[in-house]
Amino acid sequence: MGIAAGIRPRNAIARNNLKIKTMKTLWQRISPMTPTQAQELETWCRGEENFSVRVTLGKKTDLLKLKKNIVENIKSQQDHYQATRGKLYSQSEMEDVPCCMVCGQASSDAVLKMEVYGARYCQCPACDHVYVVRRPTSSAISKFYLSDINYAATYTDREAAESRLQAIAVPWLDWLIKTYEEAHGRKPRKIVDVGSGAGHFVEACRRAGMEAHGIEISESSREFARQVWGIEQDGRDFLEVAENYSGADVVTFWGLLEHTVNPSEILAAANRVIQSSDAGMVVAKLPRWHSLSSAAQSVATNTILRHLDPMGHIMAFTDSSAAELYHRCGLRPAAAWYYGMDVYETLMQLCNRSGNYETLVKTGAEQVEIQQWVDEARFADGLVLAGVPHSQRDC
Repeated sequence: MGIAAGIRPRNAIARNNLKIKTMKTLWQRISPMTPTQAQELETWCRGEENFSVRVTLGKKTDLLKLKKNIVENIKSQQDHYQATRGKLYSQSEMEDVPCCMVCGQASSDAVLKMEVYGARYCQCPACDHVYVVRRPTSSAISKFYLSDINYAATYTDREAAESRLQAIAVPWLDWLIKTYEEAHGRKPRKIVDVGSGAGHFVEACRRAGMEAHGIEISESSREFARQVWGIEQDGRDFLEVAENYSGADVVTFWGLLEHTVNPSEILAAANRVIQSSDAGMVVAKLPRWHSLSSAAQSVATNTILRHLDPMGHIMAFTDSSAAELYHRCGLRPAAAWYYGMDVYETLMQLCNRSGNYETLVKTGAEQVEIQQWVDEARFADGLVLAGVPHSQRDC
């Protein structure tokens, strides 16, 4: 009997699955069997190389206190996201991604994991990286960030500016300072924040007495930083001006790399920036594929507003692919921080199904506590990874 077009026999599928499952993983970890919120030390291994990585689990933040008109915004954003994302992924300015942006494995080998608004997220079998295999061109993506008022409004709400700074930017800085001191024995003096948005983190650094510079292409975000914080941010492309910031102790990317088509090139440029410092560090906040949020969104792909939103996040990292990206760009992992918005995301998707959002909007405190459990289990949708040049001493 013949085989229908597009359908493989069971034994062929089994052989393919076996090949993927038995493929040698690039990275391994040795970690305590009982996780705690307190910082702990574990070993990340790549072949014969071992790296000591300080791990922090959890960041207790009541997300509901940072959001206004939650239900109304969710409903209106769903319509907006479905229309804009669907339009973007059906327009003519598209390009095939020939290979994994982390390791270079051919995209033809990647395995389809999820489709969101027409974007196909596939996983590299070599390094585990997850990325959209056919995406809008760089110019199309840039046009979105330069013009999308809805996106910028999330981070340029004047009324919520101070609360966002205290709840988000200050904890980032506290973790960064502690991590940097443990690695280098002193506090950082000069920080460059790439993709600095409305300048919250730059302002937090300046309040702490550090020299800080922001690089942000969005005019509306730069204007917000100018008016609210009195900060002038650089509106040029980081790759074009990186050498102007040579000597900085730290380069940060708080949610930028997953938006770009060339994360390796950007991270390598950051490494060059810190080479002139005697104590350099690069920090990036990344979305994690292996998370409760990914699981929740896998059964609700038409109501996604964050995390696996293909207009913003054209890739999602695994711990292995994040570590591999750093390694290939001349950086070794030194510290990792796991935390996320998984409980909020899961409740939102369930409430979307029922049409009743009472559980979502009335359980802020409970969400914080449950999220801590998710973070400690390393099933969080966010990873902050700090790396130092291979040439610099161990922590």
